[in-house]
Amino acid sequence: MSLTPTIRDFLVQLEELLDRDPPAGLQREKMTITTGDAAALVRLPHESDHARDVEIEIDDRRVVVGYPPERVVFTSPDEALRFVEMLCQGRVELEIAHGLLWTTMRSYRDGQTVPFRRTRMPWPSLRPRIERRAVGFGR
Repeated sequence: MSLTPTIRDFLVQLEELLDRDPPAGLQREKMTITTGDAAALVRLPHESDHARDVEIEIDDRRVVVGYPPERVVFTSPDEALRFVEMLCQGRVELEIAHGLLWTTMRSYRDGQTVPFRRTRMPWPSLRPRIERRAVGFGR
């Protein structure tokens, strides 16, 4: 199927990024790209921990980068590529605070103490706890 120039350009730049600086934990041979007329889905699998897999959805208006359970929406493909590069270098951490009534996710980059993204979801938990984990690749 034919892709739009915006999607094709993003996929080419993503391939160049992965070729230039291959992520340590990426299973490149199992990477998949699924395309349609108006969108593409790229799956970047981690070699040993599938909780660290990354999904990228691309269409003409936005790029959605997912590192489960979080999903970040970008309107600029260049900004999305910079974020994917951070994930590939292992520079992003996700903190998940499970509360009795809410689960709050905070995403941190480059070891900063202030999160760049905070999401609060109505996911109750019987065992309140906080977990912090690296997402993406690297380390």
